[in-house]
Amino acid sequence: MKNSNLEYIILYVLVACVALVLATLARAFAVGMGFDEFTSFMVFVVVLGIAVIVYLSIHVVLQGFMLPLIGKELSKIPFFRDKIEQVQPIDVIIENIIEAPSLDDIRSKQLRNKEKEQEEKLNVALEYTRNTFAPYVSDKDVETLCENLHLYANKLSLEKLQSIRTNKDLSTIDIFHFGWNIWNHFKVGKQIDIAIFLKKIFPDILKDVEVDTIKSHLKDDELKGNIKIKENLSK
Repeated sequence: MKNSNLEYIILYVLVACVALVLATLARAFAVGMGFDEFTSFMVFVVVLGIAVIVYLSIHVVLQGFMLPLIGKELSKIPFFRDKIEQVQPIDVIIENIIEAPSLDDIRSKQLRNKEKEQEEKLNVALEYTRNTFAPYVSDKDVETLCENLHLYANKLSLEKLQSIRTNKDLSTIDIFHFGWNIWNHFKVGKQIDIAIFLKKIFPDILKDVEVDTIKSHLKDDELKGNIKIKENLSK
């Protein structure tokens, strides 16, 4: 905006200088022809006025008729058409400034982004869980496990967790690793919470293991077992 004002000021100064030069030359010519001072001054004023009127007329003609016509013709050329389309009209710029988002809009947008991020994170965990447990538990129990993940990810009451049964191919180390992977993925609570989560869901495998013991051994023997430690569930 400041650059635009400066350009207009420079343009008007140049026009004024040219008009004054023409008017001064006309007055000097009138004096040389023998006219009196008043007449010479009137010649100066008239020529100055005519110069300004001529400039304004040319400006109006160019801006109102010639420039749109030239722009229309240039827009037919691909190179200039791309340049024209990249320039935002002043009314669009003003509209964007006027419609700047409010603080409530910004908060709402941030909340939506956070919810979307949480949903994407949950989807990754659910896909990992289905792929991991499909060989070891029934379809129904896989879905039950996924429902339990919803409760954990959204920090809801763990009292609503439902237990599932697994086959003998899974051991305590597998459940520990699964628990650590889920805890590391969501990071929504302390490791004791994921230990309680595991204890409630896998009572058959962890029946002789205390919650504190589960918490202490979540990442033991990372490369052992059918379920390995994964730092990133999306990979």
